[in-house]
Amino acid sequence: MIKKLNICLITSLAYFISFFIYAENKLSVSYVEHPAVRNIYLPIVEAMYKEAKLPIRLFKVSNSPRSVEALNDGLFDADTGKILSSIKHHENIVYVPTPISTVGLYLICLKSVMCDETVLNNESNMIISRFSKKMLTNILPIKAGMAQILSQKKINKMLNIRRVNYSLIADDISSVARHFQDKYSVVLVSKESYFHILHKKNQGIIPQLDLALKVVLKNNLIKKKS
Repeated sequence: MIKKLNICLITSLAYFISFFIYAENKLSVSYVEHPAVRNIYLPIVEAMYKEAKLPIRLFKVSNSPRSVEALNDGLFDADTGKILSSIKHHENIVYVPTPISTVGLYLICLKSVMCDETVLNNESNMIISRFSKKMLTNILPIKAGMAQILSQKKINKMLNIRRVNYSLIADDISSVARHFQDKYSVVLVSKESYFHILHKKNQGIIPQLDLALKVVLKNNLIKKKS
């Protein structure tokens, strides 16, 4: 009984020590410029850290695979979030187990061409995306040719001038790729959970963040971006 009590006291002491250490130093949290990040994910993450009483400092980074590499290398303490397939093989990245939201992977097609999941299995098709084929095939099988273009603006321009017929984009499931719906055919091809990710040096605060995130999501304690 005394031994169990001592273990509980030691565990509690370790928790409070880690709390005060993190409270004194602001955690660096990176984010990318994307409508879903700005309007949905970032407000949730900010509310989560506020609920956990952990101060943070936000840093805007380029919307590219390099942001994941930067976190893996320890340049930041955490990133707003990613789907798990994008952090595969990054051994220094851990995540809060409760998902922030659900991301949809959407096939965008010119209205003059066929648009369904069979497009992905046709080797004669060429699809452009911000994401690499390696990452996308971790989510679903793709036999079509893939070209990675990191700039979404460039992708949008290529679609607009009909240089390509197809693109794969990610958007929050609640948004249903709405900004593409008027000009193009849009098909949901996959749904993936979106998790807040951290460098493994901060894995000790994951239980604290997970509890705070559950409270935020349950009670809708989110300050919407203007």
